[in-house]
Amino acid sequence: MKKLNRRNFMKLAAASGTVMVTGIGTSQNALAGSIKLQPGGRDFSPTTKKERQAIPTACWQCVTRDAMMGYVEDGRLVKLEGHPDSIRTLGKLCAKGQAGVNQVYFPDRILYPMKRVGKRGEHKWKRISWDEALDLLASKIKPLRDAGTPELFMYQYGRHKGSQSSIMHDFMDAFGSHTIGTHTSVCEGPKWVGQESLWGGMYDNWDYDHTDFVVNFGSNQFETHTNHIPTSQRLIRAMVERNVPLYTFDVRLSNTAAKSTEWVPIKVGMDGLVMLSMVNVIMNEGLFRRDHLKYMRVSPDYHASDDEKIAAIKKHVAKFTPEFAEKESGVPATKIKQIARGYAKAKSACLISYRGTVMHYHGADQERAAMLLSAITNNLDTKGGRVMGVGAGWKSPHSPKAKVQKGLDIVNGFPGEAAFPTHQVSQQNLPMIKDGQNGRPKVYWWSCNNMAFINGNNKEAEAILKDESLIPFSVSSNIVYDESSQYADLILPDVTYLERWDTEDMVSPTGVADRCRRILHPPTPHQAAWRGEGSG
Repeated sequence: MKKLNRRNFMKLAAASGTVMVTGIGTSQNALAGSIKLQPGGRDFSPTTKKERQAIPTACWQCVTRDAMMGYVEDGRLVKLEGHPDSIRTLGKLCAKGQAGVNQVYFPDRILYPMKRVGKRGEHKWKRISWDEALDLLASKIKPLRDAGTPELFMYQYGRHKGSQSSIMHDFMDAFGSHTIGTHTSVCEGPKWVGQESLWGGMYDNWDYDHTDFVVNFGSNQFETHTNHIPTSQRLIRAMVERNVPLYTFDVRLSNTAAKSTEWVPIKVGMDGLVMLSMVNVIMNEGLFRRDHLKYMRVSPDYHASDDEKIAAIKKHVAKFTPEFAEKESGVPATKIKQIARGYAKAKSACLISYRGTVMHYHGADQERAAMLLSAITNNLDTKGGRVMGVGAGWKSPHSPKAKVQKGLDIVNGFPGEAAFPTHQVSQQNLPMIKDGQNGRPKVYWWSCNNMAFINGNNKEAEAILKDESLIPFSVSSNIVYDESSQYADLILPDVTYLERWDTEDMVSPTGVADRCRRILHPPTPHQAAWRGEGSG
């Protein structure tokens, strides 16, 4: 047998490519050799060789919401891939996005309304018509508005973005209830609070195309992160083509840590301490830049000079020495100094932070430390640094608001337990209902949310959802029968994101919203009738 070497391997690869292109040695139905190689945006059936129908839309498998193409053959969705003309994704779509096909054809999808006929949690249901389902829901919420207590109707959602969010809020405004719950506090609320308190907005991004140095705290950007596909490929390109270093602080060897220039293990929740010790090094060694000081308020004095601001920052971080940080975080002081100097001396640098940093006690303050570290090196909203994401400027039309506008004070958590609940405390919504001091909803409707599974203390959540004395009537809008739906009184089947029209308002370099085209009609006449559509 001939020994395999590099030359033989290349010959074998060339021969294999010839087979693929010419179709020699493949089945008669293969496309190879019959279709000319061309850019993306088109797809062909390997069986009939006919071009499939291509429909542009946007993904909804995560909050990134990448532009993508759906390919339909004989009325069936067969493939999802990145939109070739997207300047955000550059035509790419992750594996999770491509797996969105499974949502449409999931064998256990709920396809018709169901009314509970047994006790909550007994899994006893009766199939009903949409007319009966909507009449039942209307009979529960109309008396609340007629009695001047619209706030006793509560709606809680997980992920509603773009026009879907606008329609929901428009409906609740028209009804008169401000008792609206979210899920942001168990997603990335502390990160938003930390950023909003410093530059007025949230959703940071990173200019990897022009950066020279990257430090990552608690983000697994190569696997999953807000704006994942658009940013991760640019970071990889910067590392490969320009040798940009990436230092990842993480408690575990994530996929991002494994591909970094160096993985720096750190104890849980100590990211902010290490950041402040880096600030200590940069300030005391004179490596800071004055450019951003004019935008900063770091003392009670609104009119403080730059020198006074510098002194205030030094005083604030004086105790956070690298040696102190080493004792608490496990990161060697020498390593902290090395990375701090590299970060400060780079012409431009990016700092990444995410759930590994912010989803802990004092997570918002740890995000503020990340912002401070970026600001003192003039890497905040500058070329090659951490920048604010640009969103779409879409404005949805609204219906007239109801004359009575009320809301139960149950979405911001128990008093004193969250310093700045600007994005609510959703994990305490059910405990607040149980407590009852601030009132309880008589009708509780949730969508794209699974409170009995995601908030922790699942047994308590299940007990509250099961108790009719706490929640007299509940409605679940879902595509599947999940842990929370089993305790609902009424289940309304939803459509998937591939079966509805939408606009999306995610990060947009052009400031233009994505229009999500419906790829397929809903799978049954029942769902189509709900949305005023035909069943074709």
